[in-house]
Amino acid sequence: MNATILGEDEEGIGVLLTDSGGREHELGLNIEGKIIHHLVDQIPDDPSDRTREQNEAFSRARRYAKYYVAQETGYDTASWDLNPDRFEDVRQALMALSSDEIDELFGDLLAQSLSHYRNDPNVDTAGISRPFDLPADKIGTDDAVLYKQEIYLDEAGKIEAVSGVLITYYVARGERTTVRHGEAPDRDPDACVEVSPAPFVAPEPFRDYLVYNLRCQIRDCYVGMGLEPPEAYKILGPGQYRFTGKYQHFDCYPKYYDKDAAIPGYSHDFVPELPVSEAELGGLVDPTSETSLYDQIKGALFSR
Repeated sequence: MNATILGEDEEGIGVLLTDSGGREHELGLNIEGKIIHHLVDQIPDDPSDRTREQNEAFSRARRYAKYYVAQETGYDTASWDLNPDRFEDVRQALMALSSDEIDELFGDLLAQSLSHYRNDPNVDTAGISRPFDLPADKIGTDDAVLYKQEIYLDEAGKIEAVSGVLITYYVARGERTTVRHGEAPDRDPDACVEVSPAPFVAPEPFRDYLVYNLRCQIRDCYVGMGLEPPEAYKILGPGQYRFTGKYQHFDCYPKYYDKDAAIPGYSHDFVPELPVSEAELGGLVDPTSETSLYDQIKGALFSR
């Protein structure tokens, strides 16, 4: 993607953008990020006349235009849920949390996730209870659910507040809904972690699970704007669920969500803090093995 600001007037900002396919897009947006117009010759105006790939190229241009204008002007035009810079601020704040702070802020999320393993003899759930019942209208297996929690930073970049747990699930084929629990500040969050049930029993590796999810989400932000992610975000694993769906069904995207995908330059880089000593860790890891570090140590993550 390459972009140039054409000018600014009382209606908004004009942007000329060339996408990765060589198509020129002319866009106008106001200072709040609302698209006023979007012209591109090689993509039909009517969405129903576009291919899936054309529709995605159209959307990528809009996402990038909003981000580019925010970077160049300081206007708050970037969507909160596609802002890699802000996500990185949240990721840094998450990384700094202590075990007690994770319990305080994300204890319900950890318990909700871990509760899916109460009948698994290989996971020490310590009799944990499920904070929130699964919705009665949910279809599919118990594990066919996505848990989310929104995060709000203060002006110093510290975590000021979090929402309650959000449960996203299918009520019919291709139809999802979300149930909210608890309260949240009356403003856009700075990020929202999205996790599937996982058998982490201790706060520290669960924190690292959330941190890695945000790192994958940052990758998704760049990919979703038609950009190659910076080296630190060339990683594999689930980020935002909406992009996982695109990676699964759109031929124009590799399967970034799959930790075992063979994508040049990308790797699965999840290395959580372990509740074991360095001496014990040495007995778990074989440096000559072709198995990923995560797969070698995951057993230690699921016991107390």
